[in-house]
Amino acid sequence: MEEKIIAKIEEYDYIAIYRHVNPDFDAFGSQLGMYDMIKATYPDKKVFLCGDFSSELVKKYTVVFEHQEVDYTKDILGIVLDTANIERIDDQRYQLCKEIIKIDHHLVVDSYGTLNYEDSSASSASQLVGTIFKDTAMKITKSGAEALYLGIVGDTARFMYRNTDERTFAVAGALVQEGIDIVEIYNRIYMKKAKDLQINKFILNNHQFDGGVAYYVLSDADLKMLEISRERGSDFVNLLSGVEEYKIWMALTENVADHNWRVSLRSRDYAVNKVAEKYNGGGHMLASGAKLASLEQLGQLLQDLKEIINE
Repeated sequence: MEEKIIAKIEEYDYIAIYRHVNPDFDAFGSQLGMYDMIKATYPDKKVFLCGDFSSELVKKYTVVFEHQEVDYTKDILGIVLDTANIERIDDQRYQLCKEIIKIDHHLVVDSYGTLNYEDSSASSASQLVGTIFKDTAMKITKSGAEALYLGIVGDTARFMYRNTDERTFAVAGALVQEGIDIVEIYNRIYMKKAKDLQINKFILNNHQFDGGVAYYVLSDADLKMLEISRERGSDFVNLLSGVEEYKIWMALTENVADHNWRVSLRSRDYAVNKVAEKYNGGGHMLASGAKLASLEQLGQLLQDLKEIINE
């Protein structure tokens, strides 16, 4: 598959790279890593990065790029990364591309590509992009290697999740050989600010526990009081991990713009993705996202989660 992807890239002078909405470290890492690889290997190609880049996470990456509008009057090859279904692609103009390459590590929902590189056993989309680099003659800069490493670390929680295997470490090793500083990368991800301790305090003091499910709720007023974005509010979900009694843990954050509540679900052992799918979401077995139209649905969500614990 890697050689087929490269052959398709070589056919096009114009390439647009996409990823999912509400991007995380892996979404940005795989997107920026692929961008860097193509520019380093084929400097004459015109490569576009698509989607919203207002996230605070963008500052964690050092890949230099120009955010330009895609000229869809040209024959465009679209590359969509880390996105299982077409509804979550950030910038629906991807449909104007002549051909699509899908590279994703989620459970298969939509095989929407002309080429589909789908491997749900992989730790991350960044691992799949890194595999292309490792196993072919594609080039990459230090910044591109850092982006892919950030993506892998973000989706494996520093190589702690079960989807980490020998392939993950092989790709990480190839990226380290490009001269990246892993300590500096970890500092970019995990270094806290003093106000983060106040956010931790608020969550720990106000989180709830119900039948094996631990959770916290951040209303729009809470987010404003804590001076964090809706997206940042979900980032603290793993503050509730590592507690023996907490079988499933989750964050609920109010999304005023879309008039709903975003849910981030995590577990060590239980298939939370099955529940997430009932609430306009999905994802990995042990890490998924969902949406509630209102907090009135929270009781039913808790009941569904407790049922999978007690099965």
